[in-house]
Amino acid sequence: MKASTWRRLAWLAGFGCLWLNVCDDPPLRTDAYLVDVTTDSATIGLVTAEPMRVQATVRDAVGKPVAEVAAGEPRRRHWFAVAGLAPGATFDYQLAAEDGEQWNGRIRTASPDERAPVTFAFLGDSGDQPWWVWLQRTPILHWPARWGWFADSPAVTGIGAALAERRLDFLVHLGDVIYPRGLHAHYRSGFFRPFAAVLRETPVYAVLGNHDVMDCGGTQIVANLRGPAPAYPGDGRNFSFARGPLRVIGLDCNTDYTGDRYDAQHPAQAFLAAELARCEEPWIVVASHFPMRSWSRQGNRGDLLLGLLPELVEHRVALYLSGHDHCYQRFGEPGQAEPVLVVSGGGGKDLYDIKPAQPGPRAVATAKAYHWCSVEVRAGVLTLRSHGLDGALLDQFELALPKGEALEQIRRVNPGRAARIERLRG
Repeated sequence: MKASTWRRLAWLAGFGCLWLNVCDDPPLRTDAYLVDVTTDSATIGLVTAEPMRVQATVRDAVGKPVAEVAAGEPRRRHWFAVAGLAPGATFDYQLAAEDGEQWNGRIRTASPDERAPVTFAFLGDSGDQPWWVWLQRTPILHWPARWGWFADSPAVTGIGAALAERRLDFLVHLGDVIYPRGLHAHYRSGFFRPFAAVLRETPVYAVLGNHDVMDCGGTQIVANLRGPAPAYPGDGRNFSFARGPLRVIGLDCNTDYTGDRYDAQHPAQAFLAAELARCEEPWIVVASHFPMRSWSRQGNRGDLLLGLLPELVEHRVALYLSGHDHCYQRFGEPGQAEPVLVVSGGGGKDLYDIKPAQPGPRAVATAKAYHWCSVEVRAGVLTLRSHGLDGALLDQFELALPKGEALEQIRRVNPGRAARIERLRG
């Protein structure tokens, strides 16, 4: 064989080695992001590529420092818990690293006034990954990926930009935050970078989807989005928090990796029952990843309809939010005993078709579209809107606080909540 042929073969072999997955994944790193906000406190998170000291400073509206959290030992994962903030106020925060890098954001503490409006957004199944992620361990693309030279998924980035334009009290993510297996190495491209602008000013509370628990049972999502000691009750997998007259209960309804069906013995069911028995907020919203009813790929879930729905009906829960099916669907009309069931899985992954017919109640509204949803609570009225990525309004409806026999039903199971509903209605 000629020497020139050997040279060509060696060159091809060397070039081919540049495309082998032989490098480590680029380390997870983030901008500053809000983990939790209450009426008088906030928790700020940050993940740095290398261990370092970082200090947090919080300033009020006139620039006066109101809190400082000193830098501790060098570390990659940083949590800054700030207490003693004025309720219903706005604060600017700055994180400063020892190498000179800085991150800025804003905190809006919750109002103690029950009649103050509460606005939040929700979406699910946003964790789509761009093409280059599957090559970020190759020598030829490892450093460009680490330096952030490549773009993220356009649909996920578009939804993140739309959310950043809204002034939201919080964001609820309905699961499957990261595809395909919920790995740390994919959080930057699938979540922290496309949602960076909204995360700097808006806390995100995420339920666990089936893809989020595929690796290590979901420890990554709990580590990244829950913080060291959440201010709301829960075990890190189920959670509950309140904003004014609104209570949000998030459930980890995964059963695929335990071999169990959803029933009365499921940990999420016990958590839900305890929360519904004690909470007195007039508006209650329950969120999990899995729909009860669906006219798309996943179909109806009989175990959830039998095990979960009766508890929601008994306590007159207003909304049940879920993702899993990559589309928008709404089941139920205002004023019924059952909560309105909303499926919102169009956060960026490949979309699913809507089937022409399924057993059970007919879907009131459907859309095969990338989208996100907003909810506004103003005292006795809750308004939900579904927004397409192109700006189209896909669906809109209003709910009113229970009255008459519905209110008496609440009074029988939770007198304190019935009394708050009456006061809020005035």
